[in-house]
Amino acid sequence: MHRKSNGTAGLITGVIVAALLGLAGITIYQMRASADAAAASNGLTLNPELFQGETHEAYLVAQQHPELLAQLDCYCGCEQHEGHKNLLDCFRTNHGATCATCTGEAVTAGQLYENGTPVEQIRALLSQRYAHGG
Repeated sequence: MHRKSNGTAGLITGVIVAALLGLAGITIYQMRASADAAAASNGLTLNPELFQGETHEAYLVAQQHPELLAQLDCYCGCEQHEGHKNLLDCFRTNHGATCATCTGEAVTAGQLYENGTPVEQIRALLSQRYAHGG
């Protein structure tokens, strides 16, 4: 009889431990999702106020339309030497401020987007203009 209660106690302990681990996993997942959402809302790019002129405008486009720049390629070659995956990545650091291609692409994309041009068409126009070093 003593063995039977130890088995039951072990089973109950195992269930409690599994439940606690599950809750911990859910909590960690929610904390990460919350942190990602906070970054998406206010920390994706450097502050445009740090820059002037066309560079300011480019960082402003990145801040106001990150979903747009995340869908666009950059044609300066930064994917090879900086590890960037899209045009938005250029404006997470000061790279966009030091690169006329990135700045030009962002400003052009922002103007087209504000005029209602679809993303697919913006992508094609940027490719035409910048893909060959333009």
